[in-house]
Amino acid sequence: MKEFLDRVLQLYHEYRTVINIALGAVIFLLFLLLRNKLAKAVTHVLEKLIKNNEDRRKALTQALYRPLSVFFFALGLFLAVYLNIRSAAIVKCFKIAVILLICWMLLNYLSGNLFKLLHADDSDKINLTAVRFISNICKVLVTALAIVMIVSELGYNINGLITGIGVGGLAVSLAAQDAVSNLISGFIIVLEKPFKVGDFVKLGDTVGTVEDVAMRSTKLRTLDDMLVTIPNSSITAAPIINYSKISHRLIDLEYGLTYDTPNDVLTRCADEIKDFLTHDDEILPSPVRVEFERMDDSALVFNVFCYTTQADVHEYKRVLGRVNYRIKELVEQNGASFAFPSTSVYIEKK
Repeated sequence: MKEFLDRVLQLYHEYRTVINIALGAVIFLLFLLLRNKLAKAVTHVLEKLIKNNEDRRKALTQALYRPLSVFFFALGLFLAVYLNIRSAAIVKCFKIAVILLICWMLLNYLSGNLFKLLHADDSDKINLTAVRFISNICKVLVTALAIVMIVSELGYNINGLITGIGVGGLAVSLAAQDAVSNLISGFIIVLEKPFKVGDFVKLGDTVGTVEDVAMRSTKLRTLDDMLVTIPNSSITAAPIINYSKISHRLIDLEYGLTYDTPNDVLTRCADEIKDFLTHDDEILPSPVRVEFERMDDSALVFNVFCYTTQADVHEYKRVLGRVNYRIKELVEQNGASFAFPSTSVYIEKK
């Protein structure tokens, strides 16, 4: 047996180069042919670690499968080459390839699963914008980290590079204070969600429907069909009124009757208007108030106070118009007249 082993070793030393080349070729071919199965086996083991979440298991498989397949290809190539050429440069190239593959895995996973990681709703356009922005930031950070690690592997001093990036970042941030402020305000809007696309809101002095929410600005379509772009920093610094969040709207009207209207007619008009509002399907039955409020210079002023169930601004306007029409009709049916500003001039004879 010893003689056989000695003979094998002698043959290996005599034909070492050829044997190493052949062995390297076999190793490379094995990894090349089995790379997909090896990648599948690794992802299968990782899937078992995530037992209770089917979506995450699928996401992990989709994100890691192709990079792992390429990794096993690179590993086979590295072993085949390193078996014949023992060089630090070969090891360094393999390390750089591993860094790039890990970066690829992270970018794949973040691109497809950031919504789920942040528990965001992909039907919400605000969330969609924010998650895309966060995804881009994460991609930039991962790529920057990979570049720094590769530069370090190549033997360069990264301290000067990091210092330069820090100084450059400070200069950029000072030059773009408004942009940074708008971005931070955009994150505040996303996190607090005071409104969403399609809501009818008042932002500062502007009233309209939200058409788009980006990380830098928000676009409103006003009632006169103008598109207004408002910086997000201005929005977070001012009161935000979201009319779409209300469940009902206030109707607060005043109407005046002439002074020659009898008291019984005044009472009858008020009672009939209140009865109409109480039994209307689009008016809340309580509170409903129709009260003789005051006596102005030229009118007996009544106040109508109630709430409509129509929260949408267009439906609210429709109900308001219908209420006004009905009040006018009831007043005229009782023989009363609406007052208008007037001045009486008395001329005294001397």
